[in-house]
Amino acid sequence: MSEENKMNELLEDFEFVNIHPGKKIKGKVISVDEGKALINFGYKSDGVLRKEDYSLEEVEDLRDEIEVGDEIAANVVTNEDDDGNVRLSRKGIEVEEKWEEIEELYKNKEDVTVKVFSVNKSGCEIKLKGFNGFIPRSHLSIDRSTDPKDFLNEEVTARIIEAKKTNRRNRLILSRKVIELEEKRTRDKEAWESIEVGKEYTGTVNKIKNFGAFVEIEGIEGLLHINEISWVRIGHPKDVLTEGEEITVKVLSKDIEKRRMSLSLKATVKRPWEKFVENYNVGDVIEGKIVNLTDFGAFVEIDDVQGLLHVSDISWDMVEKPADELNEGETIKVKILNIDNKRERLSLGVKQLTEDPFVKFTKNLKKYDIIKGKIKSMTVEGIVVEFDEQFESFVPMKKVSRERLRTPAEKFENGQEVECKILGFDNRKKQLDVTMITEKPEKNSPKQDDQVSYTLGDDNITIGDLFKQNKEE
Repeated sequence: MSEENKMNELLEDFEFVNIHPGKKIKGKVISVDEGKALINFGYKSDGVLRKEDYSLEEVEDLRDEIEVGDEIAANVVTNEDDDGNVRLSRKGIEVEEKWEEIEELYKNKEDVTVKVFSVNKSGCEIKLKGFNGFIPRSHLSIDRSTDPKDFLNEEVTARIIEAKKTNRRNRLILSRKVIELEEKRTRDKEAWESIEVGKEYTGTVNKIKNFGAFVEIEGIEGLLHINEISWVRIGHPKDVLTEGEEITVKVLSKDIEKRRMSLSLKATVKRPWEKFVENYNVGDVIEGKIVNLTDFGAFVEIDDVQGLLHVSDISWDMVEKPADELNEGETIKVKILNIDNKRERLSLGVKQLTEDPFVKFTKNLKKYDIIKGKIKSMTVEGIVVEFDEQFESFVPMKKVSRERLRTPAEKFENGQEVECKILGFDNRKKQLDVTMITEKPEKNSPKQDDQVSYTLGDDNITIGDLFKQNKEE
């Protein structure tokens, strides 16, 4: 066979390949080392595939990715490099393959694990299958206080929420928040079903408003209304609660469909009245704070229970207005006078802390005893005598003297010390019924000396009264 025929046979067996930059070829790996691989794809020269052109991902050692004999596809970068070989790259093919994988992940709503390589105030930059992606700050977490800086160089689980391929670039947006929301919905559903009405739970105060507080229990927020915070009236929930504080609350009601739950703090403790009647008895002396003054008395608060200190129980002396003796906010000692458990009313007294001065003064006195007093004032009708510098008794003219007097001033003067005989006691009015006629009448004394004096103008006295009165004396 001639040389020409041999050449024709070889040409027939050899498939000519037309190549140009961007052309996709398929070939077989004939050699591979750490940095490059040679690909035979039927061209006059082999193709060279360097590790930096193999993948969108960084490759340390090409031998970890391909082996001799593997068939791979690649794109032509240049027809001939410095060594006369065709330079190949798989990046373009991988871009298409990887993007198709990303679109499949997006379509199936699958979660992916990505690493954050850069952050800014708007969010986090990540890489997924060689493509740059972005997690907006609003999609980092359901916790609005989350800072993108916390995720730098960290691996996070996210979900693709946008994957668009354009001529200029591919748009890839991911979210952690959607995953957290789904997990929260699952937890919430389980929590709503597990929470029992009437049971007590430990919760955290998340937010405080004028009308109450939102407390989270078992991952669910419920409303603790201001009326359910305390058994006593409070001005604002902040007076009792602080955000972040852990408290024990009782579930009053729940509506799973509307996602509403009512809680109570005061229901977890005994009512103040119940605790009060357990700790105190009638006759106990305790301290309390004056919270309100009225014309008829004062309201005193003791262990969150208010009792009435009536104006008549403030002092043994006459008190016209409680404000004359007491001040709001003042702490005073009181004595428990009565506990009305049925109506939950408490009666208190201050004057009962000391002995009744009138009782103390008269405890050793009896009827017909002679005591000394001082004339405080006089009128034509009689004399006012003061005893022990605090008790006054009026002595009418008929009991002033056996002598016939027009006025007491004929015989007595203001400030004069006199003796009086006790005829009776009036504990309610704190008065003594006395007479200044202490001596017995003499048997031989003239009749007129025994007559009771009559003051001109005393029209209420009849002659019969005078006879009767004279007979009694």
